[in-house]
Amino acid sequence: MKYQELMKVIRGGAFKPVYLFTGPETHIARMMENNLIKQVIPAGLEQINVMTFEEKDTAVEDVTGICRQLPMMSPYRVVILREETGMLHSSDKTVMDELGDYIAHPEPTTVLILWDVKADKRKKWYKALKKTGDIVEYDKLREEDLGKWIGRRLQLAGKKTTQRVVNQFVERSRYLLSETANMAMVDNELNKLVDYTAGRETITLEDLAATMPVSVDDNIFRMVDHAVRGQMGEALKMLQNFYLEGESPFGVFGLIAGQIRTMTMVRILTDRGESAASIAGKVGRPGFVVKKMAANRKFTEAKLRRLMIDLGDLDYKMKVGAIEPEMGVELFMLTMA
Repeated sequence: MKYQELMKVIRGGAFKPVYLFTGPETHIARMMENNLIKQVIPAGLEQINVMTFEEKDTAVEDVTGICRQLPMMSPYRVVILREETGMLHSSDKTVMDELGDYIAHPEPTTVLILWDVKADKRKKWYKALKKTGDIVEYDKLREEDLGKWIGRRLQLAGKKTTQRVVNQFVERSRYLLSETANMAMVDNELNKLVDYTAGRETITLEDLAATMPVSVDDNIFRMVDHAVRGQMGEALKMLQNFYLEGESPFGVFGLIAGQIRTMTMVRILTDRGESAASIAGKVGRPGFVVKKMAANRKFTEAKLRRLMIDLGDLDYKMKVGAIEPEMGVELFMLTMA
């Protein structure tokens, strides 16, 4: 199940005795763990009814022993087994048998939460859990879910904004583009934005620009977009700013090449009739950016393929010294228009 389904379970109060929290989005998983504890344990009784195991030398008997104890003045006890213990990947048959036997026959008054980013489906405990518990997958959010998350967080903070601001936030956060970006980073940026607009209800693009500076890669996208539209004055001004900020011509060239490569893939897949959502997943760009690229019919597949050939030719000439790198990048920008 996804975390949204677990939220419904928590509200309904129909808990399973065992849950496996798996996947990279541990920030959301921590929030769901806290929500579950708040729902099953009466306020003030957490200290005597919540037990967390996270030490490497944790004994399996200690875990199952606590799980089998009755809760105190509470309908449930919560036991949390962190991934740091290494227990779920143990090669010790005794450990696996003890844990697997408990999960196969869990106490109905205990909620056991297992943490494992990449669970081994061959283990005895995993096979038993599929019958007695639930697996909650915390994968990276899709673009649509990320937008909803941002909207809810801002609403809870008493803020209003536009879809354009949300789209810009998604793009600048680079959450959909980077494997290392996570929801903890997204929430941190949202908190900065909320703090910056303290005393005001509406969040604007100017507020976003003040709290989330545009990355080099995003500026490359804007520069190429200017060139594509024939706005060469703006494009060349941005190119010079890159150099003034210390970016090397080869670094800028590499980012431009990546952008043209993405545009080429979007054009080919669009012409084949694929949806923007499908293309976004393949090229690693937000859907609204893909739609913007697809809408620009000026760059046909044939023209983009020629640009890719030109990029290869320019790359060779710069590396062998046949052309000055700065001059080469500038001339290529002019060819795009």
